Amino acid sequence: MARLLRTAVVVASVVAGALLAVAAGDVLYSSTLPELRPWHTERLEHEFHAGQAVGRYGFDDYMAQERMLFDEVERLRLAHFDPALDTLVSRYAPGGGLYAKRVAGDWNRSYRLDASPQKGVALLVHGLSDSPYSLRALALSLQEAGITVYGLRLPGHGTIPAGLDQVDWTDWLAAVKLTVAQIRRDQPDVPFWYVGYSTGATLGLKQSVDAITTGRLDLLPDRLFLLSPALGVSPFAPLANVQRLISRWGVAQKARWGNVAFEIDPYKYGSFAKNAGAQISALIARLQRDLVRLDRDGSIGRLPPVLGFQSLVDATVSTPELASRFYGLLRGGRSELVLFDLNRSAGLETLLTFSAKRVIAAFEDAPRRDYRLTVMHNQSGLRTLSERSWAAGAAAPEFELPLTETWPDGVFSLSHVALPFPPDDPLYGLYPVSVADGLPSFGAFAARGETGALAISPAEQLRLRSNPFFSVVRQRILGNIAADLAAR
Repeated sequence: MARLLRTAVVVASVVAGALLAVAAGDVLYSSTLPELRPWHTERLEHEFHAGQAVGRYGFDDYMAQERMLFDEVERLRLAHFDPALDTLVSRYAPGGGLYAKRVAGDWNRSYRLDASPQKGVALLVHGLSDSPYSLRALALSLQEAGITVYGLRLPGHGTIPAGLDQVDWTDWLAAVKLTVAQIRRDQPDVPFWYVGYSTGATLGLKQSVDAITTGRLDLLPDRLFLLSPALGVSPFAPLANVQRLISRWGVAQKARWGNVAFEIDPYKYGSFAKNAGAQISALIARLQRDLVRLDRDGSIGRLPPVLGFQSLVDATVSTPELASRFYGLLRGGRSELVLFDLNRSAGLETLLTFSAKRVIAAFEDAPRRDYRLTVMHNQSGLRTLSERSWAAGAAAPEFELPLTETWPDGVFSLSHVALPFPPDDPLYGLYPVSVADGLPSFGAFAARGETGALAISPAEQLRLRSNPFFSVVRQRILGNIAADLAAR
C-alpha cells in the first residue's frame, strides 16, 4: 500500500509539473501578443447561462434578455472605442463599422423570419466564434420557400470576444434546447428541421441524442442538415485551459488567448479565446460517448435522417474522424453525406501537403456505410463538377451526373469556413463587389506587400471564405425539405 501511495504521488507530481510547464509556456508565448482591449477583458452581465433555462423560459425570453445584452455592448463601445487602437473599420466603431453597413439589419442577434403561408419551421445555429450571419443566405432561402426560420445566437457570440473566454458548452446546449422546446410547444404538429454549421451542427446532434435518451422524441427534428460539423478537433484542444492555472489569479491575462487581432469583421471574432477550444473539445467528447452508447443499445436508429456537407480538406475539424466516429454509426440508410473533393484541375496537387488518400481510406475502411455517399468531384484537366453517388453499403457508384458548376480560377479546394456562404456574399464572397466604402471583401482580398502590415493576416487572405458550389448545398437542402413535406 505504501509503495502504491508513493507511486501515485510521483505520478501526480509529474502530471502537475507537466501542466505547469505547459501553462508557463502559454504565458511566455502570450507575451508576444498585442495588448488586450476592453473587448477582451470585460464581462457582460446580461449574457445567458444554462442556469437561467428553468420553467418555461424560451426563445422569446432569450431574445428579450439579448436586447439588454446588446445595450451593454453599445455602452462599452461608446466608453472605450479608440480609432487609434481599434482602427476606423472596427466592428466597435460608431454604427458598427463600415463592413457592417453592407448588410441591412443586425445579424449578430437571434431572429425569427416568419413565412406566409408557412409549410414548416427550421432552427439555424451557427459555428464557433461566428454569429447568426453565417447562415443568413440559407435562412433567406428557407423563408422564401415557406419555412419560418429561427436563428439562434449562441451565448458568448456576436458581442465581444471576451464572451468566449467566459462561456461553457452547456450554455450553448441550453440555448439550443430552450429554442427547440418553444418551437415544439408553440407548433407541435408542424414539420421541423434543424440546420447547424460547425459547432451548431454538433449541438444539433447533442440535442437529438439527449431527446432520445430522455424519451422526448417529440423534440426530434424531421431531419438534420449539418454543414462542416465539428466532430473531431486537435488532440491538444482539451489542454487549452491549462493556462488558467496561472491566469485565474489575475496575472498573464493574455495567456487566455490563442491570438489577439483587430476586430474588423462585424460578424466573426478576429481574436480567439483558448476557452472556446476547450469547450468545443469537451462538447465533442461528450457527444462521442453518447453516440457510442446509442450504438451499443441499438437506439442510434432513432436519430433523424442526416444530410451532411463536408469539404475533403478541412483545417478546423478532422474529416477522417467524421467518417469513423459519426457517419459510420448511422443506421437505416436514410442519411447522406455530400463530400466536396479537391479541384483536380488546379495543377497544384504536387504542392499540397494534404493527403486526400487518408481521408478516402477512412470512409472505405469504416466498419459499415449505412448512408448514401455523394462526392462532388472533377476529373484532372476538367473544371466542371460531377456528382458521383454510392447507395448505402454499395461498393460501386450508383450513378455519375455531370453538373453545370465549375471550379473558379485559383481555387484548389473548399474550406471549413466556406460552405455556408454564397460566392456573391457581400462580406465573404469570392468576387470583388462594388461598394461605396471602397474596402475589399474578406473573401476577395488579394493585396500584396510586406507581411505584418495589414489587419487581415496572410492566412486569412489565402483561406477560401465562400462556397462556389453554394447552389448545390441550397438545392439539396430545399429538395430534402420538399421530399419530407411530400411524405407526410
